[in-house]
Amino acid sequence: MPRVFDDEDLRRLKEVLDSGHLVSSGGTQVPAFEQEFAATLRSPYAVAVCNAMAGLHAAVAASGAGAGDEVVVDPMVTFASIAAMYNNAIPVYADIDLATHVMDPVSFEASITERTKAVIVTQLWGLCADMDAIVDIARRHGTVVIEDCAHALFATYKGRYAGTLGDIGVFSFQQSKHMTTGDGGCVLCATEELHDRVRAFVHFSTVPPSLAWNFRMNELTGAVARVQLTRAPLYVRECQESASYYSQAVADCDWLVPQATPEGRENAYHIWTAAFYGDRQGLTLDDFQTACREVGFGPNFGYIGKPAYRQEVISEPRAYGRGCPTGCPLRARDVTYSEGLCPNAEELMPRIMLVGAGGHPAEHQAAAERLRAAVEKTEGR
Repeated sequence: MPRVFDDEDLRRLKEVLDSGHLVSSGGTQVPAFEQEFAATLRSPYAVAVCNAMAGLHAAVAASGAGAGDEVVVDPMVTFASIAAMYNNAIPVYADIDLATHVMDPVSFEASITERTKAVIVTQLWGLCADMDAIVDIARRHGTVVIEDCAHALFATYKGRYAGTLGDIGVFSFQQSKHMTTGDGGCVLCATEELHDRVRAFVHFSTVPPSLAWNFRMNELTGAVARVQLTRAPLYVRECQESASYYSQAVADCDWLVPQATPEGRENAYHIWTAAFYGDRQGLTLDDFQTACREVGFGPNFGYIGKPAYRQEVISEPRAYGRGCPTGCPLRARDVTYSEGLCPNAEELMPRIMLVGAGGHPAEHQAAAERLRAAVEKTEGR
């Protein structure tokens, strides 16, 4: 079943409207949601936000990163890079593991300098990175660990939920995610100190004690979030079931390689992905894409086309009009974003095939059969 919005959501919304109190300050729905979200994911603290980008912005700020500081990020998405740039901190890139598509701990450690304040680990497509190694490295270097869990609601690593493995975990409730409120998000914090820092950046009334942004969630969104949270485990299980059909469809195809899920990790499968290596067997990506169209299978190929550091908003950079953050006079060194910076990400990006796993599993089962037909067509050309 797809995500359900019904009379229970309407009842909660009507409670808010009847109260006449729509802002979360002094409200009841958002505080209740924060408590419920934290308890569900076994975290001590939660701060609801208007969207996940606001959550990442506040998380980087809470880490203490600012002008001239550095934040290690991965190159498969732009969000972590942009969150660093919001704080005028410099994104520094760690490469990915080709099999899992998530941050490589060895590359992370090699990226750390004396100016590194935080690392943002994207739990990409729904899979956690090697968090034991990453957290151990971060602790030795005094680096705050931020998890971007936009894809990873209820993903687990050695029995613990994504978002609780480091210091701060940021979740998205944007329309396409496992659980949606249209827009919205939540930030989990491991300590009271980090919680207080995040909340201070997200909430203020007239005069904040320091620079802050009113990124709070409103009561209407909180009301829907409370209902949807009770249904989200089912949504995730259905995504996992749907992903299994695609994996089965390519199980004997050695030139389409799904994202690996190592032992001890449970993939939430916001997106099912596979990498195309047909060129190593005389097959072309163009032929495979043509076969997909002919059988009515419509994945996304290539994701954002090139790694984050090759996107103009970051490489130029298009921020603040003065060449910041990479040109900030407070920087300790020059950071450049040249081709070859993250060879694994550059290898994977043009090969990646993505299929959103939300919706009816039966529809994905039928789509997986079309994927299988596309594989057979490609091999028969």
